Amino acid sequence: MKYGIISDIHSNLEALTSVLEDAYSKGVKRFICLGDIVGYNANPSECLNIIRDLNCAVVKGNHDAYASGDVMPEGVNARARASLEWTRDHLSAEQLEWLRNLPIYRRVGDMELVHASMYEPENWHYVVNGIEAILHFHFQKSRLCFFGHIHQQIYFSTEERRTFRDYSQFNLEGEYQYFVNVGSVGQPRSDDKRAEYVIYDSSKKSIEPQKVEYDIEEACRKILKAGLPEHNALRLQKPEAEVSLAMKP
Repeated sequence: MKYGIISDIHSNLEALTSVLEDAYSKGVKRFICLGDIVGYNANPSECLNIIRDLNCAVVKGNHDAYASGDVMPEGVNARARASLEWTRDHLSAEQLEWLRNLPIYRRVGDMELVHASMYEPENWHYVVNGIEAILHFHFQKSRLCFFGHIHQQIYFSTEERRTFRDYSQFNLEGEYQYFVNVGSVGQPRSDDKRAEYVIYDSSKKSIEPQKVEYDIEEACRKILKAGLPEHNALRLQKPEAEVSLAMKP
């Protein structure tokens, strides 16, 4: 079975539709969403409805939690806060309730799913290096866990505590555990502006990162027309690799 593993869509309809089209063309049969469906971009309702229509396993991301919660956490920066407040106003009460009720962790077959980390998942810890991955691995029970949150394709392995950034296709080997980030559909933060996702072939135990062209200019036009922070559009045009290290929401 080929799974399309997607995360951090952030209301980017152009990126999401391009990723789904690409995944179907490559034989993907089922999808999994690792959260942050909403935030930053201009089509939260449309993206949420598409994910629901896929009838796929979904876990909650921090932006999903913030948008659907009663109180905005103090640590959320001004641009993210403005985007989330706008998002709240453009989702129905029923859609917000659906986001609110998403689980923070799921297991599907041989995969565990979490948005940030299995270590205190409700605190949305960022895992960007091997030390932070060690904390996660203390709680990972299965061989394979997928995550999002950091907007970069990177994975960690218990094989000599190895870290792989901007990885290419690989197979699960031996009895090692793997913690795999699938990148971001709607707001990549690498040196590549293309939308990101991963194809996992559960029969071959292979993981293949994907990067997909989409209409960035249209996504940016919508952001500005909606009155969302201009920085949200600039971030799509010029991804900021360093942002993921500072790790602000």
